[in-house]
Amino acid sequence: MITAVDTSVLIKILKDEKDAPTAMAALELGAGQGSLLVSVVVVAELGRLFKTNQLLTTFLQDMHLQISPITEACALQAAEFMRSYAKNKGDQPRVAADFLIGAHAMTHANQLLTADKGFMRQYFKPLKVVSL
Repeated sequence: MITAVDTSVLIKILKDEKDAPTAMAALELGAGQGSLLVSVVVVAELGRLFKTNQLLTTFLQDMHLQISPITEACALQAAEFMRSYAKNKGDQPRVAADFLIGAHAMTHANQLLTADKGFMRQYFKPLKVVSL
């Protein structure tokens, strides 16, 4: 089982938010089921929380998160979902990163661990979404 991890889960841990223990337990469960994966988009989003890239890399390694690239097919799939979202006039502003993370999880993992369950469930229906 491969679990893709959304930025929202890791931010909860890094910022020690009230549900950080829940996020950590969910990561441990995912690791116990197989491997944990993050897209390069997640890495970029996390970058602002670290003083150096080396600290970011160390964090990812310590959390046993493998980094996976975004393929052209994945980017095109994200574009499809973005068109659908725009056509349906989604209820809140979304950036390309949200769609890339979802499309990446669909093409490279069995499930996505996220704190943003509503959006991911609505727009990535074929994807198994595990929420905190």
